[in-house]
Amino acid sequence: MLLEDPAPSFAGGLTARVESAFSASSPVPLRRPFPRPAPTRPFHPNDAAQARRFGQLMQDEIDELEELIAVAQHRWTSRCDAGWGAARTPEPVLRLREKLKEVRRLQEALLARFGTD
Repeated sequence: MLLEDPAPSFAGGLTARVESAFSASSPVPLRRPFPRPAPTRPFHPNDAAQARRFGQLMQDEIDELEELIAVAQHRWTSRCDAGWGAARTPEPVLRLREKLKEVRRLQEALLARFGTD
């Protein structure tokens, strides 16, 4: 239930307060992890075909990210060599590296599930 004072707090009134019907206890840890399908479980040929296509798309994404990182690295080192760049790695380069790690992790998981052809 939400109780509010008609006068806003900046005018000297009370602020809104919320009374929850639920207790504020800490979350209960799970007894076991979420069930995952066994890695040896057979898969449908359509799933394998879709996985191959998705793997190709991920490889294209990896290639593009590597090119972007190389360009960003080159620009950064050029600025550092010119004397007006920061010695710290720029945030866009770090974000691209993180995205590359995530795509590679997804690709490895896909290969672990469906294998290679």
